[in-house]
Amino acid sequence: MRYYISLLLCFSIVASSSQVSDRQLKENMAKLDSQTRELNESMARSTHSIDSIIMMRSNEQMARNMDSFMAERREQDRRRLKQMYWRLGFGVLMMVVLVVGFVRRRRLKQ
Repeated sequence: MRYYISLLLCFSIVASSSQVSDRQLKENMAKLDSQTRELNESMARSTHSIDSIIMMRSNEQMARNMDSFMAERREQDRRRLKQMYWRLGFGVLMMVVLVVGFVRRRRLKQ
């Protein structure tokens, strides 16, 4: 029985010393709050840097797309201009053939 009482006293002393006082509890809560705030700030910084990297890559891709679009547009304009010159040349050629035909016809009548 003495051993049980002495063990009970030892455990109660250890248990009472292991309990946290209000001041320690407030300090622990303050540390926890500061750690939480630092973690949130760190997450915000990393999110901001990731967003800026994504935005930079997106801008680069849009610039490449715009460059390729403009190159394709210039190529289309060049082809249209070439087609226009061919048609204009063919029209002039047909006009010359028509004039030559009228002149020959007039000569044959005279």
